[in-house]
Amino acid sequence: MCGIAGIFNPERPPDIELLAAMAVPLVKRGPDDGGTAVHDAVGLVHRRLSVIDLAGGRQPLYNEDRTLALVFNGEIYDYAALRQRLIRNGHALKTETDSEVLLHLYEDRGPAMLDELNGMFAFAIVHVDSGHIFLARDRLGQKPLFYAREGCRFAFASGPASLRVVDWVDTRVDCAAVHDYLEYQYIPSPRTIYCGVHKLPAAHYALWDGASLTMTRYWEPSVTSDFGGDYGDACGAVRERLQTAVKRRLVADVPVGLFLSGGVDSSLICALADQAGTRTQTFSIGFPEKKYDERAYAEMVAGHLSTDHHFLEVAPNDFSHLQRIVGDFEEPFCDASMLPMSLLSRFAREHVTVALSGDAADELFGGYYRYRVMKLCQCMALVPRAMRRSVGRAMRRMLPPKTEERTFFGRLQRLLEISEEDGIDRYLRLISRCPSPLKQSLYGPRLLETEWPASVSFLEDHDPGPPKALIDRIMEVDLKTYLCDDILVKVDRASMAYGLEVRSPFLDPDVVELALALPDHWKQQGMTRKRILMDTFRDLLPEEIFSRRKMGFGVPIARWLRGDWRDQTQALLTEGRLVNDGFFDRSRLQWLIDEHGANQADYSYAIFALMVLELWMNNQ
Repeated sequence: MCGIAGIFNPERPPDIELLAAMAVPLVKRGPDDGGTAVHDAVGLVHRRLSVIDLAGGRQPLYNEDRTLALVFNGEIYDYAALRQRLIRNGHALKTETDSEVLLHLYEDRGPAMLDELNGMFAFAIVHVDSGHIFLARDRLGQKPLFYAREGCRFAFASGPASLRVVDWVDTRVDCAAVHDYLEYQYIPSPRTIYCGVHKLPAAHYALWDGASLTMTRYWEPSVTSDFGGDYGDACGAVRERLQTAVKRRLVADVPVGLFLSGGVDSSLICALADQAGTRTQTFSIGFPEKKYDERAYAEMVAGHLSTDHHFLEVAPNDFSHLQRIVGDFEEPFCDASMLPMSLLSRFAREHVTVALSGDAADELFGGYYRYRVMKLCQCMALVPRAMRRSVGRAMRRMLPPKTEERTFFGRLQRLLEISEEDGIDRYLRLISRCPSPLKQSLYGPRLLETEWPASVSFLEDHDPGPPKALIDRIMEVDLKTYLCDDILVKVDRASMAYGLEVRSPFLDPDVVELALALPDHWKQQGMTRKRILMDTFRDLLPEEIFSRRKMGFGVPIARWLRGDWRDQTQALLTEGRLVNDGFFDRSRLQWLIDEHGANQADYSYAIFALMVLELWMNNQ
């Protein structure tokens, strides 16, 4: 795993000092080695975390006649077979790395090479003579790639901090991005927090020809539900493909471990690693707050599999953790599970360089509660919306305030709220953490002057629409939005802050394609979620792991904002740059803090998002 950057500027060719400055924010991603190169108008930067072929593979890498140069971030799991084929076809490879395989595949097939890759990646290939640059990201966006352009100048990097040092990049705060950030807890692609910086979306490649950038989607997730066998056949296929995916991700020249939360997903990965004959090290953390602590289940799985288990109790409410993590992420991101993910990554890195995780099982195999809620709400569409809204509002007034979402009354209030909408609007209401009416009541003059599209338009852009069933549409939307821009961003930034590479077998293309072909009722049935995973692997783990209630990797933010963090919240939000620079209204932020503190409502998501935004601004 690595960090990459590059710049094209025919007006002022890049020098070593600029490339060195671009490399500084990438050191945490690649602490083992670094390399730079300048070819006329093009400069390249690479920072390396050595995982495969530790002695070789320094980048930039070149093909035989040095007409192509590569900088690469990621892992290609089937590179050995590809390498042998390339050698048979006459290519001369100088290293044992997966990186060099990409160069020669590109020589043979151009952009079509991406169809052959099983891995996570973001890379750039420069045509040395012309300065043209080919860039690509993996199918589901496990590895990041940011870019900026202005006239004939172009730059790219693994993180926006590397682009901030380039003097022509527009680093003004994008107010439309702030608007979306509050709604979703992340900044949706292709936007970033900066006006002049953009994300290359997942499953896209782009070609910079010296004057223009052409972008192309090469793959798109589509729920087809067209599996050609019965349920038993599907269970067998899931078992075979996931076993193979785990084996692929255990290959490394450095120590490999596994995250183990005690939930179904990570426990399955640990069981399959054990079946592969690997003596595994497992890692979990626990919290003093029992409602969010899964240590008993993690210890049960570790004991069942006889892993070398490492456990650490942490106190994620230490405010210094949040301040540090905000800097690691390089742009505002406020999914609160970034706190335990960061602490777990730091702990695991003390022992291993690579860790396997269970990420993406929920999106692919129907693990989220919200999919079940969307199903339950479909019958409500028979009732006119005006009646639903009237009855729902009356019932909500009769219920206790929603002081915390993870309570019976909190969930009931939420269900009544979303019942007022239909289709994709209902889904936005379900996932939104700071709806537009609340946001706009908080805005100061800078944000009020901004024009932005309706928040639902972002989801509509990724919605395949009818005749697909609504639940299939929602799962596709999640794969193209929430998984790419929230879950995988969290994992990448939290782990790479400590030079830890995280691999997820559920993101193997063979597993993904199979999951997309399975009908919904094989994933969720009644109260059962991830049904096919549980039925397929029930023989590998204690029954308690399958019958337990899903907990999630959460932390009690609502409570901390009423207690441990209240003083910091007050000072940050009422005296900081958000109000002093005109983004938000001081009196309305005070109202938000007071209402939450007095248990009149749960505004924890909005307040936490604002705190992260303020801390990020303080780092600029």
